[in-house]
Amino acid sequence: MRLRLLGKTIALAGVLLVVAAACSSNKSAGGGATSTAAPAAKEGGQVVFGAEQWPECTNPITSCASATWTWWSVLQQVLPQAAVLDLKGNFIASPVLVELPTLDNGGLSSGNPFTVTLKISPKAVWEDGSPITSKDIDFTNKAILNTTGAYTTAGYNQVDSIDTTDPKTAVIKFKQTYVDWPDMYGGVYQGILKAAAFPKADATKPNLKDDMLDNVPFSGRPWILKSWSKDQAVFTKNPNYFGDDKAHFDQVTFRPLIDQSTEINQLLTGEVAAIYPQPSDVSLLDQTAGNPNVKSVGSDGAYFEALWFNHDSPPLNDPQVRQALMYAIDRQSVIDAIIKLNNKNAAILNCGFVAFPNIGNWCQQSPLPFAQFTYDPAKAKSILTADGYNCSATPCTKGGQPLVVEYSTVATNTRRTTTQELLKDKAKEAGIEFKIKNYDAGVLFGDVGPHGKFTMADYATGGTVDPTVTGTFGCDVIPTKANSFAGGNWNHWCNQQATTLMKKSDTDLDPTQRLQDLNQVYALEAQDFLSLPLYVLPNVGAWRTDQITGPLVDYIPSNYGMFYNMNDWSQA
Repeated sequence: MRLRLLGKTIALAGVLLVVAAACSSNKSAGGGATSTAAPAAKEGGQVVFGAEQWPECTNPITSCASATWTWWSVLQQVLPQAAVLDLKGNFIASPVLVELPTLDNGGLSSGNPFTVTLKISPKAVWEDGSPITSKDIDFTNKAILNTTGAYTTAGYNQVDSIDTTDPKTAVIKFKQTYVDWPDMYGGVYQGILKAAAFPKADATKPNLKDDMLDNVPFSGRPWILKSWSKDQAVFTKNPNYFGDDKAHFDQVTFRPLIDQSTEINQLLTGEVAAIYPQPSDVSLLDQTAGNPNVKSVGSDGAYFEALWFNHDSPPLNDPQVRQALMYAIDRQSVIDAIIKLNNKNAAILNCGFVAFPNIGNWCQQSPLPFAQFTYDPAKAKSILTADGYNCSATPCTKGGQPLVVEYSTVATNTRRTTTQELLKDKAKEAGIEFKIKNYDAGVLFGDVGPHGKFTMADYATGGTVDPTVTGTFGCDVIPTKANSFAGGNWNHWCNQQATTLMKKSDTDLDPTQRLQDLNQVYALEAQDFLSLPLYVLPNVGAWRTDQITGPLVDYIPSNYGMFYNMNDWSQA
């Protein structure tokens, strides 16, 4: 699974299942309203949407693609995919494929070797009318493996070979069974690259680190990226799109609205037609309720908010300090004061990383692995005292040095900055001082995170339905200078037993055995004080009913994000 960072709120993105969750009206954050059939779509016209975060670049392979909004505002609109998720979180064939490979239809071979056969639709073409072929899939695999600074190579590094003899059939032979194959070349956060768009690349070892920095020069989706800059992204309708879900608008523009108050005001004044704001420290639903031309809905989300610890950054390189920190965080106060504003049923999240209580079957342990960590300042001080700290004053000291933990998040996210202030005071009672150091989302997720320049950070994470965390917590995916800071293990956590179990779980076709493996991983996460889960992030979407219409609420609860099906929207 490729976990994704959600900055505005970033995800590194909850598991991650696209859910057909009930959505509320703009009068409450609970269940209620659901999507209804839209009237006949009006063709043509232009529309402007607001994006709460803005990517550093548009490359779908490097760390630029680690931010969820890189996908929501650009990549998912143009990159064709093999397997995709329906609204119930089931993998299905996208229009690129004739069918989803299964054991029954011969698309999967569970023997030795494990093979996946992707049959590409004869209708599947690129924006210029040229066919999408098996060579494009092979090129994609090679590009991910050979691009300097690739965000993750999980799964792709398990491919032994790809037979491209038939242009419309890719036979992928794996080194071993890899159960998360649907997330490759598709899923939520990956797609298929057009080989012909990179004529200067080495055909055997394409390194695309300097490509697609401000453009994606191809499309196999309903939209073509006409232009991208730090100020806007402009999409036009793809006239050669082969799916049934063709775009209705002639042009869609995304505008960065990093300040949430500006974002909401531009929706209320009609400057933008829709926004997908991360819940802040106030009720977003209440802020839009007074405008008769604006509708907003709130729902359970599919992202996993946590406090992430860098195990190589002092003082969190000391496991006793990490343990004390687990008891110095008053998670319930955050739920009560902030999260329930947009999700009245919110609760502390105690599943293992990264599992959800109501998504899939991966959070079934009793007791849950992180339920043991409740706010207990006295216990935190006793742990620190046993570790050689003097806690007679606040903060505790050791060798004359105060216990200070640098605490970072997205500077413009008021939900997170308010959380910081709330937790800062609580942690003082446990003998720990927080030093706040915040960043813009692009800097945090494009530089600070992958380069290990943080100590503790608050952000959300997301990925796919599959629960694998091998590409996120494995010992071999820690970003370092030696590997050009590639890899998703920003925590720098290395537990060889856990890594072995992760890799074993990636080959278990039996879901019962796989759950047993992952439960052991979750237990080791808690044992090593990996990080501290906070809550399932609520999702809120809002739009102008006098500007747009269509199935606007369908993807609000999902990892794909509200704008995933904007091709189905039209003028009101």
